[in-house]
Amino acid sequence: MAGSIEKRGKNSYRLTVSEGFDLNGRPMIHRKTIHGTKKEAEVELAKFVTEVQNGLVIDGKSLKFSEFVEIWKRDYGSKELAPTTYKRYCRMLETRILPYFGHFYINKIRPTDIMKFYDLLEKDTQLVRKKDNNGSKTKKPLSGKTFLEHHRLLRAMLHRAVYWQLIVSNPAERVQPPRAKKPKRRSYDDEQTKILLENLEKLTVEDTKYKVAIILTIFTGVRLGELMGLEWQDVDFRNGIISINRSSQYLSDMGVFTKVPKTESSIREIAIPEFIISLLEELSYGMKSKNRYMANYGRILIGYLYKLMANLCILLLLANGLLNM
Repeated sequence: MAGSIEKRGKNSYRLTVSEGFDLNGRPMIHRKTIHGTKKEAEVELAKFVTEVQNGLVIDGKSLKFSEFVEIWKRDYGSKELAPTTYKRYCRMLETRILPYFGHFYINKIRPTDIMKFYDLLEKDTQLVRKKDNNGSKTKKPLSGKTFLEHHRLLRAMLHRAVYWQLIVSNPAERVQPPRAKKPKRRSYDDEQTKILLENLEKLTVEDTKYKVAIILTIFTGVRLGELMGLEWQDVDFRNGIISINRSSQYLSDMGVFTKVPKTESSIREIAIPEFIISLLEELSYGMKSKNRYMANYGRILIGYLYKLMANLCILLLLANGLLNM
């Protein structure tokens, strides 16, 4: 790999390293200016050549946004983000962001380009299921929340480009983010919860795991990921305490994966009533008859159980006329 030094002024040298040609036949040339002696410039040039050879130097002037996305996925997204978040971001990139920005050189993206992109999003639609739940779908405008998610992703990615010194400033910081209305939170009222608990008592022994999952959620307020991450070693049967140390989720293309909670405050202990301890003991006893190791050290539930659990709640409430779909 060739490198050269050009004197630019008093104690100023420009280093140039040629990396050959890109897929479009354009020369890939990297430059930077340093200040010092000729000997120091020679040392810096050797370092510069090594950095280019190892793929540590990227020139934003010749980098398209689509190429930057691949670098972001490889060096940041796939390593730092939770799999569910990464998968959602990739879907947003492929469906809307890349079709618009993919051909832009990353250093040429302006705030006005982002504003035009948002104008197009306002005219965009998405397929959603009708409320009658008959399986058919209809088109509706993107929600304010979806708008905001696209803005946050684009802003975060361009912030990463600034951090990697591919661009000088983040154009998304100069664009007013779309306003999103806070969705009305839906939750079961006291009557629905009462009916749900009464119906849980009708479940068979084989369905104890669903009963445990739903009751733990109602009486502890744990997140679904935290519920799925519970292991038997997290249960203190004697003192009636469960410890939240991890979170698990299920993706169809990845299976079950586990991560530590985002914040230290999410790692906590929760006191549980005696009747829940009894339910857990019942579930543990049933598991021991099948697999003693799993009943002592394995997961209490499985990663995709929450989908079945949610469906069961809906069916029980629908059966009692307490939920409108």
